Amino acid sequence: MILCEDLQFRYEGDPFTLRVNRFSSEAKETLALIGPSGCGKTTFLNLLAGILQPESGKIRFMGESLSELDLPERQQFRREKIGMIPQNFELLDYLTVRENLMVPFWIGKSSREDRVEAAKRIEELAERTGISPLLEKYPTHVSQGERQRAALCRGLIRSPQWILADEPTGNLDTENQEKIVSLLLEEADRIGAGVIMITHEPTLQPRFDRVVDLLELREEVLRP
Repeated sequence: MILCEDLQFRYEGDPFTLRVNRFSSEAKETLALIGPSGCGKTTFLNLLAGILQPESGKIRFMGESLSELDLPERQQFRREKIGMIPQNFELLDYLTVRENLMVPFWIGKSSREDRVEAAKRIEELAERTGISPLLEKYPTHVSQGERQRAALCRGLIRSPQWILADEPTGNLDTENQEKIVSLLLEEADRIGAGVIMITHEPTLQPRFDRVVDLLELREEVLRP
């Protein structure tokens, strides 16, 4: 379960403040996070992942107080428990697509057996997302939509307990949006992972257990 209480975050020198009185998501729940541009959806997702640290308030992630961990502890927690699918892909241009998918195993502790299993998972996920022919190419030599599918595979590669996705279908056509969301939800169900996905696509929202409007969460704490 994820639980946030009395959460507040501000970027230095920016008047924007994100305040969330209370937010929770149950284990294995799939949740679509919506709201207008600029309301803080990506910021909120990065707080849940431990990438950002709140100014005040608490974030409990599967029983652990994420908001009280220091940076190295949050990084380790994220590597072991969370699959991140960022909006801007964050693929390394000097690595092939296959090597980019292996990065989560290179930066964390993993055994030889883990890496062998990872190689199998890469082939499986690449086949299902249609990027098998691209594995030996570099990110600069594939399309934006193909990079987005590669980022999706990387987020799933370690079979995380929670998948946090920032508009993973934003650069895909309608048909491929449906395919990617289907894959994401099928994989989450298979490994027993929860999903929180930012989306602006109304047609995708019924695929999730619940839809949460971040603007409404923010307004709740601002009411007198």
